[in-house]
Amino acid sequence: MNGNAAGRTDQAASAPGRDGAGTGTPPAGPAPKTGQETGRKTARSVRWSLGAVLARQGFQMLCAVVLARILGPQSYGTIAAATVYISLVALVLDQGLSAALIQRPEVTRKMAGATATLNLLVAGVLAAATWFAAPWVSDFFGAGQLEPLLRLLALAIPLKALAITPRAMLSRDLLLHRVGAADIAAAAAGCAAGIGAALAGAGPWSMAYQVVTTDLVCSSLLLAASRGPLPNLAFREVVPLLRFSVSVFATDCLAYFSRNLDNILVGRVLGVSSLSLYGMAYRILVVPVQLIGQTVNRVMFPAFARSAGRREQVAASLVAATRILAISAIPLMTFVACAAPELVILVLGREWLPAAALVSVLAIGGARETVFYITPSLMKGLGQGALIIRYEILAALVQVGGIVIGLQFGVFGVAVGYSAAGFVLTPVLLRIQTRLTGVSAKSQLGSILPAVHAALWGAAGYGLWSLAEVDSLWHLLGGLAIFAALALGALRLFHRRMLAGYAAQALALSGRPAVPERGSNRRRNRDKKADDRNG
Repeated sequence: MNGNAAGRTDQAASAPGRDGAGTGTPPAGPAPKTGQETGRKTARSVRWSLGAVLARQGFQMLCAVVLARILGPQSYGTIAAATVYISLVALVLDQGLSAALIQRPEVTRKMAGATATLNLLVAGVLAAATWFAAPWVSDFFGAGQLEPLLRLLALAIPLKALAITPRAMLSRDLLLHRVGAADIAAAAAGCAAGIGAALAGAGPWSMAYQVVTTDLVCSSLLLAASRGPLPNLAFREVVPLLRFSVSVFATDCLAYFSRNLDNILVGRVLGVSSLSLYGMAYRILVVPVQLIGQTVNRVMFPAFARSAGRREQVAASLVAATRILAISAIPLMTFVACAAPELVILVLGREWLPAAALVSVLAIGGARETVFYITPSLMKGLGQGALIIRYEILAALVQVGGIVIGLQFGVFGVAVGYSAAGFVLTPVLLRIQTRLTGVSAKSQLGSILPAVHAALWGAAGYGLWSLAEVDSLWHLLGGLAIFAALALGALRLFHRRMLAGYAAQALALSGRPAVPERGSNRRRNRDKKADDRNG
């Protein structure tokens, strides 16, 4: 990944997407509110988004772990290969229209209905293409079981299409509690179906049970929550969305190949067994990116879009989001990198131990990825379509270079090349954020480095603890306690103000009032008196 794990107008940043008003039909949702009510609604959206991502990732990870333990690396490689292909199908299915619906200031029900129709038509074409391409994809990866699995999954593609427009319409109105409820229920149902199938001996087919059940439940609930929109054939209504959606779609395609080329090449060149190990380690990277980054992204994209004309507000939001992402992800992923062997044995079993080194490398890459997850949302929210495409082209070239070089050294080399490419792109991402918000690279790094400092203290403590001869489980638990104590201690000792700000933001998102820092009221009263004297 390269700072764009999320999905991906060349219009003025001060007025993104304002080239299309309604066509006389009432808007599809209420106008965005401002002030304190918007703050409460945003906080509620963040809480529900976090809960939904936690639940969905938890259920998906649980299902993946159970399938991995039952099937082993060789058979699980078929699922890893199918996942690469199905991710591409999901990308093409959307075509960037959902982002366009969210970004556009006004959307009519007729426009949303025409978008839903287009999604369904594309789904039918993709289902047919998948059915006929299944033998070729199976031969490409050298996995005979992949062909029937893909053909079964092809029949479920229209189910995915049904959820796209309702999800976008609910998200644009910040009704993420409804989206979250649907995601949680769908993930739970899919997890139960997948694990049940695996325990019954379904093998790689367990993935089909999980995917079909998840899509069926999710689409049904989102359609009910959004009450449509009803599909129609007014395709002219979709035309105003195309300028933005095409740029997002092109960006997403570039992002897909830069993110998945490693999986494709590992499966093709090194075989599905290596892909299985790499794919499972890659999940360790994806979990925090989606768990933490996606939670922030779901809210910040519409928030940036609504604040596009107020640069100071956008800058403040960027700094706050970066701080949250850094403190939430960097210490966590550093611990995963340190404890990878113990975690792999505990969660997956000794058969998967060769994946531990990959987990360590990709976890560090995952920390960096999570911190810069906000950049695509910033660019999309401000309508910078041309900038997004230019960056994605650069990112794809850098990522491909790192992966191809790493491939010469086996699957571990791919992990190193993939992660290193992300760090090469970091100065570019800092420059983009500076250009769009005015926040200097120094200030951005100032929001990140305290988390790095705390993580280094924790890693040092874990390294010393590793010298002790302790049972694997107790080694992991003791190391976690030492890591957490040192990391938190470093934050409290050296970065108390930033930690207090992070805690206040966390309390605000949970709906609880922040507790003022001791002495802060006295300082405010003293400053107010000084202002009165000077005024």
